[in-house]
Amino acid sequence: MAQCQWSVPLGVLTVFVAYASISHGVLQRVNTEVPLPYMDEVFHIPQAQHYCRGQFDVWDPKLTTPPGLYLISMVPAYILSPNLCSAEFLRTTNWALSLLLFWTIYSLIKQLRPGQSTTATAVTVLSLSLFPVSFFLHHTYYTDTASLLLVLISYSLSLSHRHIAAGIMGFLSLWLRQTNVIWIAFIGASAALRQIQQRAHIVRPSDSLLASITQICKWVVRFDRDLLEIALLLTPYALVAVFFAVFVHVNKGIVLGDKSNHEAVLHIPQIFYFFSYVVGASAPTILPLASPKWFVRQCTAKRNLVLALCLGIAMAICIQRYTVEHPFLLSDNRHYPFYVWKNIFRRHWIVRYALIPLYVYAAAAINRCLCKDTTSIWRLALALCTAAVLIPSPLLEFRYFTVPYFF
Repeated sequence: MAQCQWSVPLGVLTVFVAYASISHGVLQRVNTEVPLPYMDEVFHIPQAQHYCRGQFDVWDPKLTTPPGLYLISMVPAYILSPNLCSAEFLRTTNWALSLLLFWTIYSLIKQLRPGQSTTATAVTVLSLSLFPVSFFLHHTYYTDTASLLLVLISYSLSLSHRHIAAGIMGFLSLWLRQTNVIWIAFIGASAALRQIQQRAHIVRPSDSLLASITQICKWVVRFDRDLLEIALLLTPYALVAVFFAVFVHVNKGIVLGDKSNHEAVLHIPQIFYFFSYVVGASAPTILPLASPKWFVRQCTAKRNLVLALCLGIAMAICIQRYTVEHPFLLSDNRHYPFYVWKNIFRRHWIVRYALIPLYVYAAAAINRCLCKDTTSIWRLALALCTAAVLIPSPLLEFRYFTVPYFF
């Protein structure tokens, strides 16, 4: 059996060294300028310090996520010294995870785009590693870096057909953020879809959604041996879902603490904000493929114009009925969404509706960019999972957009 060799081109290694050096410089600057816990670190850092002292029975009721990050930080702390759990040390452990994230992204790019040049791969990995929201959090003690890392490792293992390992990583990701169960379900569904494509030779990127669903239904009805294999493939991911269901039952909800400020709602405009966010963050990639001029030309076709108008009307109804202004959004001026909401959305009531053409364009642009390499069912699954994560959240927070953006 041939051994798998994972060689790294010199160009990518050079980019990594440069990235790590710059990132470490940022970490040092953060620790110098902000030596005390900052923003949500006032909850995370003291809790991690309790764990470092072996005080596992102490829990801050304001914390909403499981203790996965604190357990990760305990490993280097106990190897070196439990007394090292200062804010600087804990941030450093998070920064170290961001270096692992760099190589996880590299592995995914190589798996998803095997023919891409070394230069293009290096640029892609660097741009994702420097993604502003996540890059900022790499140098603080938040759960986001470790959460994203474990989800992407699970995805990479799934692409390598190592589904048991992918399920284990998915289970571990739940210890960082509960909503990761949605992304593990998406990873499992993606694996099943790839298997169906390989075995049954159906569901091509050029097939419409209706045609793809019809093909899969006919294939399922035949109930051949491949169906049992796919059921077995999905077992590790299903076990993660079962564990999550048990957790929700025992905990009587998804969040651990501060439940009054994190109650699930129907916040449909979150999806519209996400569309705009993706197009804004990926403008250099999206605009050449789906420019506003392209969108206007598409709308000259009667069918597309009717579809855009119907979508716009539906968005207007959702904005009118399901816009949520969380108290944190209106009061916490340490976050960018505070200023976005204050200076744009609250400027005048009509602004929320005036942005609808942008939302429609953003949705169309994202779909066009994904059409080339993905199937309609995969895009539908991604959209549904993104909605399942974002819509129940009452708070507009750019951090919540990170995982679906990376997918």
